Amino acid sequence: MQAYRPLKLQQSPNLRKALKDAMRDSRVLLGVGAGIPSVATVKILAALAADWCWIDAEHTPMSPTLMAEMVQTVNMYSEGAMHAVVRVPTHGHEHIAWALDAGAAGVMIPHTETVEQVKASVAAARFGPQGQRSFPPFAMLQGITDLVPEGKHWMGVANEHIAVIPQIESQLGLDNLEEIMQIEGVDAIMIGKGDLRMDLGLPLFGGGEAPYEEGMKHVFAMAKKYNMPLVGFVPEHETEVSVRGGYRMICQAADVQALAFGLQMALGKSREAMAKVVDQMKASPQSRQRE
Repeated sequence: MQAYRPLKLQQSPNLRKALKDAMRDSRVLLGVGAGIPSVATVKILAALAADWCWIDAEHTPMSPTLMAEMVQTVNMYSEGAMHAVVRVPTHGHEHIAWALDAGAAGVMIPHTETVEQVKASVAAARFGPQGQRSFPPFAMLQGITDLVPEGKHWMGVANEHIAVIPQIESQLGLDNLEEIMQIEGVDAIMIGKGDLRMDLGLPLFGGGEAPYEEGMKHVFAMAKKYNMPLVGFVPEHETEVSVRGGYRMICQAADVQALAFGLQMALGKSREAMAKVVDQMKASPQSRQRE
């Protein structure tokens, strides 16, 4: 991902080009999830050989200040090798601006259902004339953090780099998906599979149900038709069908799950080891003599 690094790490890297190259070369950008609202945790994630870090500000209560610090930590501690992508909590332009002013490579917009919502999100993420994003005077310091290639302006470079990723997670969103994919400024589509299943009246976990399978077939068909990369969490058993269907940014691991399941596994092994030793001690001659 170093090929998409900006001249200054305070700026957004070129995720738009990374996505286009991934589509052209049939490559997959592998990510890690950050669900723990902690700079210390993100420092660890930034040291990994992942392509992007999914900072989830929708399901994790974090202040805009903490979110910005997590974005900047990814940029600095990975030395530009990892792209920070923020799932903002709402469609509000302020959350989009805070993430991008901090140097996020892109924003995921949850619960997107209509063309109007997408156009508003794109406008919030792009400087004029493409959009209505406001210039951040405290983030881009003239001659210090706004350095760009010769002949270019920082705001134009930001428009070239930043990816806007609507998240589709309802039947209404699926109904409008084809129109949404044709909106200029949409760089990828995320599918919120869990919420989509619930909106379709299905259990959160499962598989093989006709409404969900038909919905995903529609997603894959539209992605192919409009050469649109797909983004999201993909369980290991769905890797092949997802990559063949157009997924080019995939997350299969996150800090919360790694911590919980990793510790659960370690504790299980410890209990087995301790139980084995205790059983051996009880069965030893010395133990029987004391009894």
